[in-house]
Amino acid sequence: MFKNVYVPYKGYWSSPFCRWQESLQTQHAVQLAAATAKRFFELRGITPDIFDSIVFGATIPQKMWFYDAPWFATLMGNPNISGPRVAQACATSTVSINVAASSVEVGNSSNVLVATCDRSSNCPNILWPNPSGLGGKPDFESWMIDGFNFEPTGDTGPLGTANNVVKEHGITRQESDALVLDRYNKYLMSTADDRKFQKRYMIPVEVWLSKKKSILVEADEGITPCTAEGLAALKTMGPDSIMTVGAQTHAADGNAGMIVTAKDRAASLSADKGVTIQILSYGFARTKKAHMPDAPVPASKQALERAGIKVSDLKAVKTHNPFSVNDIIMRKQMGIDDKIFNNYGSSLIFGHPQGPTVMRLSIELVEELVLKGGGYGLVAGCAAGDSGAALVFKVN
Repeated sequence: MFKNVYVPYKGYWSSPFCRWQESLQTQHAVQLAAATAKRFFELRGITPDIFDSIVFGATIPQKMWFYDAPWFATLMGNPNISGPRVAQACATSTVSINVAASSVEVGNSSNVLVATCDRSSNCPNILWPNPSGLGGKPDFESWMIDGFNFEPTGDTGPLGTANNVVKEHGITRQESDALVLDRYNKYLMSTADDRKFQKRYMIPVEVWLSKKKSILVEADEGITPCTAEGLAALKTMGPDSIMTVGAQTHAADGNAGMIVTAKDRAASLSADKGVTIQILSYGFARTKKAHMPDAPVPASKQALERAGIKVSDLKAVKTHNPFSVNDIIMRKQMGIDDKIFNNYGSSLIFGHPQGPTVMRLSIELVEELVLKGGGYGLVAGCAAGDSGAALVFKVN
């Protein structure tokens, strides 16, 4: 459990998330994240020289990836700092926040900017040397596509792990469709009243189409409207599967960030000194082979135990739910009341840029707790290798 790790109120941002091959498809993720961070600093009246460290979370290589963390720091306005790059697949934001929190807790850092970004569009296509290949023919790997199709420790792809969980727990197609429709309607909570909730944290990004022409991306792109009839009409992903394209997330592009610091510094940077945001604990776990959607449960239980609280103490829960079954399993096994579960949106609906996904979820968790007058919140999700990670926040 962390004792002195805090986040300033409004000390965070997220860009809109755009479905892959839409408006952000040609933008360099590091450069766009730095530009968004600079806009965040301007809006909050923060100067980047207050940071003595960064944690940079990214999973999909961009050009000059070798230098991405120090390059980001330079581009965002502080060329005197750097920090580790974290690449923990879908748990990248969770782990990045934990790395920053641990550094602040032990006194290695004072003010840490945790920045996360990814562009799943136009992912790297890699030729690996293969001297023993016929004529030295290299091996080919598509960074995103091959990763989605096969996971070496589980001998299947992510969808295969969802199918395994469905069979083990007896989840029905009706349960899956109902969960998706509920999560879509909860996302609409964030777009109500001219996106009032999203505007609490979301920063528009400028996309340059040429040297003279740019567009402003202000809202998520690629959200698929859901109805009960539309979901029921979708074909399953195979004869032995209940999963449909509607029951899983979509790849996306975007960035998000958060300031992690000690209590006194958080208060000085807060947009409202009456709001206190504390990071209490972190949990990480792996579940059995090829059952990835199960992994958030043991990770969440570990985080709750370390925070010294129970599920009944929670006011809000947010999850990275790449499949509908993630939330169905977590709800059943942990007894989570759906009234507090993924209000205002989740990655099942708004998409999955990988690196920044859980950062946005953490931000939305904090904002929901503020609207509720405070309380404990849990954010969790699964990741490659049948792993899961979770964080507990407390808002006063």
